[in-house]
Amino acid sequence: MSNKTLHTGRKYILLSLPDFPFDYNYLMWRLRSYRSPRDKISRMIKNSEIIQIKKGLYLRSPDYGGRADRKIMANLIYGPSYISLDSALQYWGLIPERVEAVTSISNKRNKFYHTPFGIFSYRYLHPSKYYPGVLLEKSETSGQRDFHNSQTAFLIASKEKTLCDKLANVKEIRNLKDVPDYLEKDLRADTEDLQLDIPLLEHIEKVYKKKSVTAFVRWYKDNAVSLKLPSPEAGGGYKEEKC
Repeated sequence: MSNKTLHTGRKYILLSLPDFPFDYNYLMWRLRSYRSPRDKISRMIKNSEIIQIKKGLYLRSPDYGGRADRKIMANLIYGPSYISLDSALQYWGLIPERVEAVTSISNKRNKFYHTPFGIFSYRYLHPSKYYPGVLLEKSETSGQRDFHNSQTAFLIASKEKTLCDKLANVKEIRNLKDVPDYLEKDLRADTEDLQLDIPLLEHIEKVYKKKSVTAFVRWYKDNAVSLKLPSPEAGGGYKEEKC
């Protein structure tokens, strides 16, 4: 925590705020004892005690213990949404490059945000294709007891969903032989250690109805004979859930 000195009353208010992002209504309620809560919010932003991520969404400054996890922010800035595409490829270790912008999928229209914590982009996906393969993951900066707290966990595409989201609009993939070229040359993904859940892939393929996704799933099934994959009969594999 910073060595900045605060008046006792200000320090109590500031340190009683959540470590993770919170909205305007919560902040107004927390400052309800002030004559003008809106003016208090403006002063807190000016003094860098809290940071406005976007209109109506705030974080206690990291100087005062705020935890700036961009994956959690991504779900809160625009929703419903889940992290996918390049950010999820990096999260799952599927690509070697560092990704600067946080990329997400939403079942609402495309959006793009510039924030004090970087760029957040959202790509539209039809609601019928949205849910299969979306996971709830714990933030690296949260404690074990925080796991089911929506402020300390985030929604992200599984490896299977991430790859299908990424490949869905790739026009260069027309058949099975195009898949490894795209994965290895364009994404620079390591296909030799790619272990995926085939039942989940098949379900995503069914709802996506995209030639590129179908080509990817069929290519993977043809080349996954030697991999140890979950067996539905053994209790593993995909089971449809909604987040």
